[in-house]
Amino acid sequence: MFKKLTALFFILPFSFSVFGQDNLSPKQLLTEMLAAQNKLNYEISYVQIAGAEIDTFRYRHVYNEGKSYAQLATLEGGKQEIIQRDNLISYFHSNYSPFSISGSQIIDNLPNIVNADFSRIEKHYDFINMGRNRIADRLVQTVRILPKDNFRYQYVVFIEEKTHLLLGSDMLDQDGNLLERFRVVNFYIDDQMTQPLTDALSKLPTPPVLDKATPPKNKLSWQAGWLPQGFAVLNNYLTKTDEDTIESRLYSDGLFSFTIYVSNNILPENQENVWKQGSFTIYSESMKDKEVTIIGQIPLTTAKRIVQEIKSN
Repeated sequence: MFKKLTALFFILPFSFSVFGQDNLSPKQLLTEMLAAQNKLNYEISYVQIAGAEIDTFRYRHVYNEGKSYAQLATLEGGKQEIIQRDNLISYFHSNYSPFSISGSQIIDNLPNIVNADFSRIEKHYDFINMGRNRIADRLVQTVRILPKDNFRYQYVVFIEEKTHLLLGSDMLDQDGNLLERFRVVNFYIDDQMTQPLTDALSKLPTPPVLDKATPPKNKLSWQAGWLPQGFAVLNNYLTKTDEDTIESRLYSDGLFSFTIYVSNNILPENQENVWKQGSFTIYSESMKDKEVTIIGQIPLTTAKRIVQEIKSN
C-alpha cells in the first residue's frame, strides 16, 4: 500500500495557484526533452530504483562540433564507467576487460524514455499533460505516456520547464504500481565544460571494439504468432554450440523492448519458469522439442501469450 501511495504522490500535479501551464503540447514537450538531452552541455547526479536495487550515478554530456561526448559513472560501490566518444561507446568495469561497441548514445542505466521514438509510439500511446510538479527543487511539466491497450507498461515523466531536461521518470505497470524510478537530485548546465570534458575523454585509451553478431543467412525455425500492435523485429541472431542451438529475435515498439530465445534444450517435465526484477520479466516454457524464453520490459501476461503463440516455420 505504501508503494502505491508513494507512486500516486509523484504522478499527481501540485495545484498551487503560482503554477501556470506550459504552452507546449505533451508531444512537443517530449520532443524538446530529447533535443535537450542530446544537444545541451550538462551534468546530472541521479538515483535509479528498480525493484529492491537502488543505484546512484553521475552523467556528463557535451555536444561539440556536431559530435556527442558523455561519461556515465557509478557513485557508490565498485567503480564502473561508460564513455561515449561520438559513435563509439566504451565500457570500463572492474569485473571484466574493457571493450567498445558502436552506438550513438549511452543507453545503460538511463531510463529508456530518453531513446523513445515519439512519432512512432503515438499510434499506441496517449500523451497526457498532468500539470506542474517539482523535482530537484525545479519546476517541471509532468507528462503521462499511457498505452492504448493493456499489453505494455506506462510512463510518467518530469521535464524541467526552462531547459527541458528530463529530471525524473516513473515506469508503472497496468495497475499503477511502481516498477522503476529515475530521479535527478542535482544538475547544472555549463558550456564552459565542453572543451575540458571533450579533451579528457578524447585522451582516454580506446578498448577493443567487439565484432557485431552476424544475422543468420537462413530464416529462423520459428516466428511469433501474436505480438502487441506496434512491436517489430529489430534484429535476429543464431548461436550454435556443441550442445545447443539458440535462435533469438529482438522486438521493440519504440519505447519498450523484449527478446525471444528458442533453444533445443527443453526444461525438465515441461515446466515453466517465471522471474521478475523491477520492470523486467523473464518467462520460459517448454513447447514440443524446444524451450522458449522471453526477456524484456513487458507484463507477465503479455510475455506468456507471446511465448504460447510461437509458430514453427
